[in-house]
Parts: sequence; structure tokens; C-alpha cells
Amino acid sequence: MAEVSKLRVETGALTVEVEDERGAVIGAFDFNPADSNILKRYGAVVDFFNGVAFDEELPQEAQIAAMNKLADDIAGQFDYLLGQGVSAGLFDKCGPLTVTKNGDFFFEQVLEGVGAIIESVTKKRLDKKLAKIKKATEKYEK
Repeated sequence: MAEVSKLRVETGALTVEVEDERGAVIGAFDFNPADSNILKRYGAVVDFFNGVAFDEELPQEAQIAAMNKLADDIAGQFDYLLGQGVSAGLFDKCGPLTVTKNGDFFFEQVLEGVGAIIESVTKKRLDKKLAKIKKATEKYEK
């Protein structure tokens, strides 16, 4: 039997718990906000959402079917964005097309929150890396 080697690496992934307005956890997902491909995926997801149109003149049954398909498509976009199947846990207790108190869809709040996490964590990690580089090269600046 062949020998099996294992390689464990630090990916930078973190767990994000989604809470409702009372602080109850209603979903959770893992992702790496500093993944070098996430900005490309985020842009593709935003483009997808910007291209969504809903025909209000459809018969009611067709509207319901279209809304269900859109909810499934939204879940798929989040799975793509975060690089894994997270939509089941993310939208289990609150569907993506739930209209929130402020009039936004639930998925919009999640997407904006993910964007804020990406920006914050990436900046923090880049600042840390730049500080290491500066420290390592200080002696050569003279």
C-alpha cells in the first residue's frame, strides 16, 4: 500500500455567523475574505444581480415559479462567491428573498456584509504583510 502524506496549510478562512436583529444566530458560513479570486467572483455575482429582472405581468403561478427559481439562483450565486456550498446554512432560517424591515432583500444585506468583511480583512492582512516587508528591507534603505 502506498504511503499517504498530508499537508495542512493555513488558508486564512474564517467563520461568519449571521445574526438577526435580536442577536440570534440564523446562519453561518466559512470563507476566506482575502482569497485572491474572491474579488473576481464578487464582481461576477454583482453583475448577475444587476441583470435580474422580474416580469410583474406574469400570471400568479408563473410569478411564484419565477421567484422560486430566483431564490435558487441567488443561493447558487452565494455558493459560487464563497467557494463552497454555504447557501443551505445561510438561507435555512431566512430565505434570500425575504423583505427586511428597511425594504431590502435579506440576500442584499448578506452580500453587503460579505463585501465589508472582504474589504476589512484584506486591508488588515495587507497592512500586516507590508509592515513585515518594510521591517525586512529597512536595513537596505540606508
